[in-house]
Amino acid sequence: MAKSFYICIVLQLLDFLTTLAAVALGGTEQNPLVAHIMALGSVRGLLVSKLIVIGLAAVGARMRKEKGIRWANFVFAGIVAWNLTIIGRLVL
Repeated sequence: MAKSFYICIVLQLLDFLTTLAAVALGGTEQNPLVAHIMALGSVRGLLVSKLIVIGLAAVGARMRKEKGIRWANFVFAGIVAWNLTIIGRLVL
């Protein structure tokens, strides 16, 4: 269980960094909820959204919902990969 939770934290950090990089290059946040939270400021809003996800994963870990955390990890791995493709397109 702990391994899935730690992977979740790493993926949230990677999503945070790649999203900030994409925004710095002129991209925009495509998730409407996160974009709304980012009205607090790009870094602050994104940090709040990541802390919410990590908090939900912590609750899931305490409830032994490893399958749900693993599923979310696959989704966020895809999001990080997508962010990297966006960064590549914005750089080119």
